[in-house]
Amino acid sequence: MFQTNAERMIPHLSIHKGSDKTIWAVGGGKGGTGKSFISASLAVHLADLENDVALIDADLGGPNLHTFLGMKETNLDLGDFISNKVPNLKDTVILTPFKGLKLIKGTENLIFMANLNYYKKLKLIRHIKTFDAKRVIVDIGTGASYNCVDFFLLSNPGILVVNPEPTSIENAYYFLKSCIIRILKLYTDFYNIQDLVNKISSHIKDNSKSIYSFLNEIISHDKNYAHILYKALKKFRPCLIINKARNERDFLLGQSIVDVVKKYLIVDLDFLGAIPYDERVHLSLRNMTPFLSTYPDSEVSLSFRSIVNKLAYREN
Repeated sequence: MFQTNAERMIPHLSIHKGSDKTIWAVGGGKGGTGKSFISASLAVHLADLENDVALIDADLGGPNLHTFLGMKETNLDLGDFISNKVPNLKDTVILTPFKGLKLIKGTENLIFMANLNYYKKLKLIRHIKTFDAKRVIVDIGTGASYNCVDFFLLSNPGILVVNPEPTSIENAYYFLKSCIIRILKLYTDFYNIQDLVNKISSHIKDNSKSIYSFLNEIISHDKNYAHILYKALKKFRPCLIINKARNERDFLLGQSIVDVVKKYLIVDLDFLGAIPYDERVHLSLRNMTPFLSTYPDSEVSLSFRSIVNKLAYREN
């Protein structure tokens, strides 16, 4: 795939769609959406199909993927790589009970959240992108910090998990907007368009403006740069999963979010499907037994199979 000079220079935008390697980053605008459950379930299902999957817990300070896989504490984790205790990310790999599924456990040391500076972040991103696995699933933290946004942008695609409740939807919208602002800033920094950088900075503080209106302002200044920024945004194609859907309205919510994002953020958001609410999810977590293995014929499990099929089709 052709890449602009900016994409070659900007590590977050340099994943090649259609290559043999796939990175899926699972994120959410707020906590409690079930992104870790979805990350673990996608990994278990993919490993059952392909036997070459790596699951990385990049939720710094609050790791719990190992619990969803029925695993207890381990000696090595992501913090050992960040702190240079081990030289390579692969040195922290843990074998899971599932054939072909490798896990890199997150760190519970909160100090790493503050100490993951720019260079450590780039190092981690580089190691994730070169990790020896056909499929890599990264469970990122919540919120719209640069760390969360940059991990989301390194993927192809990023998967946004939303609950059918107003706060979750609102936070997801602002998370996507933060991703867009980050992309625009990376490009304007690269091309050294200082007046656009200033406009973007002011735009961050003005939530009443849409990305569409912002680009119209840029067109009035320079159509060429506006075209570059527009193409960059069109290459950003995240996916959406509605989790804990309880009724028909919840299942239809995904398309409504897609339409709003298209209208105000100029981003093509792919709706992968909805995961129905099932109280047994909490029971399986409490018992440390992976849900898909315990209830393979449940509506939840069937939904995951459909979502994985859509993701695989999306790559072709």
